[in-house]
Amino acid sequence: MKQFIIAAALFLLTNVASAAQIDSADYLGDPRFNYPVVVTDSPIADARINSVIRAEVQRFVEAVEKQAQENDMQIGDISVDFKIPCNHNGGILSVLLTEYIYYEKAAHPSTIVRALNFNSYSGVRLTADSLSEIGSPDNGEPRYTPKNVTRKLREHVRKNNLFLYDDFTELEQLPEDFYFDDELNVIFIFQQYEVAPYAIGIIQVNAGK
Repeated sequence: MKQFIIAAALFLLTNVASAAQIDSADYLGDPRFNYPVVVTDSPIADARINSVIRAEVQRFVEAVEKQAQENDMQIGDISVDFKIPCNHNGGILSVLLTEYIYYEKAAHPSTIVRALNFNSYSGVRLTADSLSEIGSPDNGEPRYTPKNVTRKLREHVRKNNLFLYDDFTELEQLPEDFYFDDELNVIFIFQQYEVAPYAIGIIQVNAGK
Protein backbone atom coordinates (compact mmCIF):
# COMPACT_ATOMS: atom_id res chain seq x y z
CA MET A 1 0.00 0.00 0.00
CA LYS A 2 2.80 2.39 0.93
CA GLN A 3 4.59 1.80 -2.37
CA PHE A 4 1.33 2.39 -4.22
CA ILE A 5 0.85 5.77 -2.54
CA ILE A 6 4.42 6.80 -3.34
CA ALA A 7 4.14 5.66 -6.94
CA ALA A 8 0.85 7.48 -7.39
CA ALA A 9 2.31 10.68 -5.98
CA LEU A 10 5.65 10.69 -7.74
CA PHE A 11 5.12 8.99 -11.08
CA LEU A 12 1.53 9.63 -12.14
CA LEU A 13 2.45 12.60 -14.28
CA THR A 14 -0.35 12.63 -16.83
CA ASN A 15 -2.90 15.38 -17.21
CA VAL A 16 -5.69 13.48 -15.46
CA ALA A 17 -6.45 16.30 -13.06
CA SER A 18 -5.91 20.01 -12.78
CA ALA A 19 -3.36 21.51 -10.45
CA ALA A 20 -4.59 22.57 -7.03
CA GLN A 21 -6.04 26.04 -6.54
CA ILE A 22 -4.14 28.03 -3.93
CA ASP A 23 -5.94 30.62 -1.84
CA SER A 24 -4.59 32.22 1.34
CA ALA A 25 -5.69 32.95 4.88
CA ASP A 26 -4.37 34.71 7.98
CA TYR A 27 -3.99 32.65 11.13
CA LEU A 28 -6.40 34.01 13.79
CA GLY A 29 -7.03 36.92 11.44
CA ASP A 30 -3.49 38.26 11.98
CA PRO A 31 -1.94 39.35 8.64
CA ARG A 32 1.53 38.57 9.99
CA PHE A 33 0.69 34.88 9.72
CA ASN A 34 -0.21 34.21 6.11
CA TYR A 35 -0.59 30.60 4.96
CA PRO A 36 -2.01 28.79 1.90
CA VAL A 37 -5.43 27.21 1.63
CA VAL A 38 -5.52 24.41 -0.93
CA VAL A 39 -8.56 23.56 -3.05
CA THR A 40 -8.56 20.43 -5.25
CA ASP A 41 -11.21 18.23 -6.80
CA SER A 42 -11.34 16.20 -3.57
CA PRO A 43 -12.80 17.67 -0.34
CA ILE A 44 -11.14 14.82 1.58
CA ALA A 45 -7.71 15.72 0.17
CA ASP A 46 -8.36 19.38 0.91
CA ALA A 47 -9.18 18.64 4.54
CA ARG A 48 -6.06 16.51 5.00
CA ILE A 49 -3.70 19.02 3.37
CA ASN A 50 -5.12 22.16 4.97
CA SER A 51 -5.22 20.64 8.45
CA VAL A 52 -1.48 19.85 8.25
CA ILE A 53 -0.61 23.34 6.99
CA ARG A 54 -2.69 25.16 9.61
CA ALA A 55 -1.39 22.90 12.37
CA GLU A 56 2.21 23.81 11.48
CA VAL A 57 1.44 27.54 11.61
CA GLN A 58 -0.31 27.08 14.94
CA ARG A 59 2.59 25.02 16.32
CA PHE A 60 5.09 27.74 15.39
CA VAL A 61 3.10 30.63 16.84
CA GLU A 62 2.35 28.82 20.08
CA ALA A 63 5.97 27.62 20.48
CA VAL A 64 7.26 31.19 20.09
CA GLU A 65 4.77 32.56 22.60
CA LYS A 66 5.59 29.80 25.09
CA GLN A 67 9.34 30.40 24.81
CA ALA A 68 8.85 34.13 25.27
CA GLN A 69 6.82 33.57 28.44
CA GLU A 70 9.14 30.95 29.92
CA ASN A 71 12.26 33.05 29.32
CA ASP A 72 10.76 36.47 30.05
CA MET A 73 11.46 37.72 26.52
CA GLN A 74 9.59 40.18 24.35
CA ILE A 75 8.70 39.30 20.76
CA GLY A 76 10.08 42.03 18.56
CA ASP A 77 8.91 40.68 15.24
CA ILE A 78 7.23 37.49 14.05
CA SER A 79 5.77 36.34 10.76
CA VAL A 80 4.78 33.41 8.59
CA ASP A 81 4.65 33.55 4.81
CA PHE A 82 4.48 30.91 2.09
CA LYS A 83 5.56 29.88 -1.38
CA ILE A 84 4.35 27.04 -3.63
CA PRO A 85 7.42 25.72 -5.51
CA CYS A 86 5.52 22.79 -7.03
CA ASN A 87 1.84 22.46 -7.93
CA HIS A 88 1.95 19.69 -10.51
CA ASN A 89 -1.15 18.32 -12.18
CA GLY A 90 0.43 14.88 -11.81
CA GLY A 91 -0.33 15.00 -8.10
CA ILE A 92 2.65 16.64 -6.40
CA LEU A 93 2.15 19.69 -4.20
CA SER A 94 4.95 21.32 -2.20
CA VAL A 95 4.39 24.12 0.30
CA LEU A 96 7.14 26.22 1.88
CA LEU A 97 6.35 28.09 5.09
CA THR A 98 8.92 30.71 6.07
CA GLU A 99 8.74 31.17 9.84
CA TYR A 100 10.52 34.25 11.15
CA ILE A 101 11.07 35.33 14.74
CA TYR A 102 13.06 38.09 16.42
CA TYR A 103 13.12 38.47 20.19
CA GLU A 104 13.97 41.95 21.47
CA LYS A 105 17.65 42.32 22.44
CA ALA A 106 18.55 39.03 20.72
CA ALA A 107 21.77 38.94 18.72
CA HIS A 108 19.92 38.18 15.51
CA PRO A 109 16.57 36.88 14.19
CA SER A 110 15.88 33.25 13.36
CA THR A 111 14.29 31.91 10.20
CA ILE A 112 13.08 28.40 9.45
CA VAL A 113 11.84 27.26 6.05
CA ARG A 114 9.44 24.43 6.75
CA ALA A 115 8.56 22.22 3.78
CA LEU A 116 5.33 20.25 3.49
CA ASN A 117 4.73 17.87 0.59
CA PHE A 118 1.53 16.13 -0.44
CA ASN A 119 -0.10 13.85 -2.95
CA SER A 120 -2.71 16.39 -4.02
CA TYR A 121 -5.08 13.64 -5.22
CA SER A 122 -5.33 11.90 -1.85
CA GLY A 123 -4.00 14.52 0.55
CA VAL A 124 -1.43 12.06 1.90
CA ARG A 125 1.70 13.78 3.18
CA LEU A 126 5.01 12.76 1.61
CA THR A 127 7.92 12.47 4.04
CA ALA A 128 11.63 11.71 3.74
CA ASP A 129 10.75 8.05 4.29
CA SER A 130 8.87 8.19 0.99
CA LEU A 131 12.00 9.38 -0.81
CA SER A 132 14.08 6.48 0.49
CA GLU A 133 12.09 4.08 -1.69
CA ILE A 134 12.65 5.95 -4.96
CA GLY A 135 15.18 4.13 -7.11
CA SER A 136 17.57 5.49 -9.69
CA PRO A 137 16.32 4.99 -13.27
CA ASP A 138 19.79 3.66 -14.15
CA ASN A 139 20.16 0.78 -11.71
CA GLY A 140 17.20 0.86 -9.34
CA GLU A 141 19.39 1.61 -6.33
CA PRO A 142 17.98 4.09 -3.80
CA ARG A 143 18.67 7.60 -5.05
CA TYR A 144 18.04 9.71 -1.98
CA THR A 145 20.32 8.28 0.69
CA PRO A 146 22.29 10.16 3.37
CA LYS A 147 25.51 9.31 1.51
CA ASN A 148 24.27 10.62 -1.85
CA VAL A 149 22.76 13.78 -0.35
CA THR A 150 26.00 14.43 1.59
CA ARG A 151 27.85 14.31 -1.72
CA LYS A 152 25.38 16.77 -3.28
CA LEU A 153 25.70 19.04 -0.24
CA ARG A 154 29.50 19.14 -0.51
CA GLU A 155 29.28 19.85 -4.24
CA HIS A 156 26.87 22.73 -3.56
CA VAL A 157 29.12 24.17 -0.85
CA ARG A 158 32.22 24.08 -3.07
CA LYS A 159 30.37 25.62 -6.02
CA ASN A 160 28.99 28.50 -3.93
CA ASN A 161 32.11 29.18 -1.83
CA LEU A 162 30.40 28.23 1.39
CA PHE A 163 31.67 26.12 4.27
CA LEU A 164 30.34 23.57 6.76
CA TYR A 165 31.20 22.92 10.37
CA ASP A 166 34.77 21.62 10.76
CA ASP A 167 33.53 18.45 12.41
CA PHE A 168 30.85 17.71 9.82
CA THR A 169 31.47 14.33 8.19
CA GLU A 170 28.33 12.77 6.71
CA LEU A 171 24.59 12.93 7.16
CA GLU A 172 23.18 10.16 9.32
CA GLN A 173 19.69 10.61 7.90
CA LEU A 174 17.92 12.63 5.24
CA PRO A 175 16.97 16.20 6.19
CA GLU A 176 13.43 16.50 7.51
CA ASP A 177 12.63 19.36 5.15
CA PHE A 178 12.63 18.92 1.38
CA TYR A 179 10.43 19.98 -1.50
CA PHE A 180 9.86 19.45 -5.20
CA ASP A 181 10.43 22.19 -7.77
CA ASP A 182 8.34 22.66 -10.90
CA GLU A 183 10.52 20.11 -12.74
CA LEU A 184 10.09 17.58 -9.91
CA ASN A 185 13.67 17.86 -8.71
CA VAL A 186 14.02 17.18 -4.99
CA ILE A 187 15.47 20.11 -3.03
CA PHE A 188 16.78 19.42 0.48
CA ILE A 189 16.76 22.21 3.05
CA PHE A 190 19.44 22.56 5.73
CA GLN A 191 18.27 24.99 8.38
CA GLN A 192 20.39 27.59 10.19
CA TYR A 193 22.96 25.88 12.43
CA GLU A 194 22.11 22.42 11.06
CA VAL A 195 25.34 21.77 9.12
CA ALA A 196 26.97 25.22 9.04
CA PRO A 197 27.28 28.39 11.18
CA TYR A 198 24.46 30.94 11.31
CA ALA A 199 26.30 33.29 8.95
CA ILE A 200 26.01 30.75 6.11
CA GLY A 201 22.23 30.89 6.36
CA ILE A 202 19.78 28.29 5.09
CA ILE A 203 21.29 25.95 2.52
CA GLN A 204 19.14 24.43 -0.22
CA VAL A 205 20.58 21.57 -2.25
CA ASN A 206 19.13 20.26 -5.52
CA ALA A 207 19.43 16.46 -5.47
CA GLY A 208 17.85 15.98 -8.90
CA LYS A 209 14.91 13.87 -9.99
